[in-house]
Parts: sequence; structure tokens; C-alpha cells
Amino acid sequence: MGGIKEIHLPEGRTLRIGADLSEKEQESLLSVLRKYLEAFASTLFDMPGIDPDILCYRLALDQNAKSVKQRKRKVNKEKREAIREETQKLIKVNHIREIQYLEWLANVVMVKKANGKWRMYVDFTNLYNVCPKDS
Repeated sequence: MGGIKEIHLPEGRTLRIGADLSEKEQESLLSVLRKYLEAFASTLFDMPGIDPDILCYRLALDQNAKSVKQRKRKVNKEKREAIREETQKLIKVNHIREIQYLEWLANVVMVKKANGKWRMYVDFTNLYNVCPKDS
């Protein structure tokens, strides 16, 4: 029950679908995905030049909140290299850019995936704590 099934397409792309789908559901889903394959991005490099207005969200911060700069966390060589690689990928496709004079500073958190690769997250805990709650 559950899990992911990888489907390798002749175009060199890999689709991931739910392994617990029936054979008929899988065929139906794959038919739609193949038909509209160009509409889906499978890597960061499939999305260069996307207008930032579509992707960006502005947080409503409490005006009285004091900015927080997290202390730099030490990371080992393997994690540091993974951070560098992921950051370079994001810079290359214009998803992030370097800025100076930060008001807020948040560390990245690296988590090893089951396949041995690294996933990068950002610890925005301090920032979220000063956002008004919206139920």
C-alpha cells in the first residue's frame, strides 16, 4: 500500500505515480501525462525565466517584530558541497539571487533522502513566528 512507481519515458523523462493505483488508473493517468508532458517541469532547468510575480509571495509581518539573524550552523564537508550544488542550480535558473545587508537570516537544513541525495530546506521558524496567524 502506498509508495511511488517510476515510469521511464522514451523522451528521457521519468514520471512518478502512485504505486497503489489500479492498472486502469495508471494507464489513464499516464495517457494524460504523456499528452500534456510539455506542461510539466521535471527539473529546475525546465522552468528558467518564469516571471517572479507568479512565484513570489509577500509575507505580512508584524510591524513591531524585531528581525532575527540565525547563527550560522556548522556543516560537514559533504553537506557543504550539497548546499553549494543546490544553491548554484537555483541561481542558474534565476529562482534565487544573492542579496546583501539582510534584515533576516535563516539557515539551510540538509536532509538525506532515501536515494542518498540531499534535499535542502530553509529554517524560516523565526520569520513564521512574527507573521499574523491566518486561519
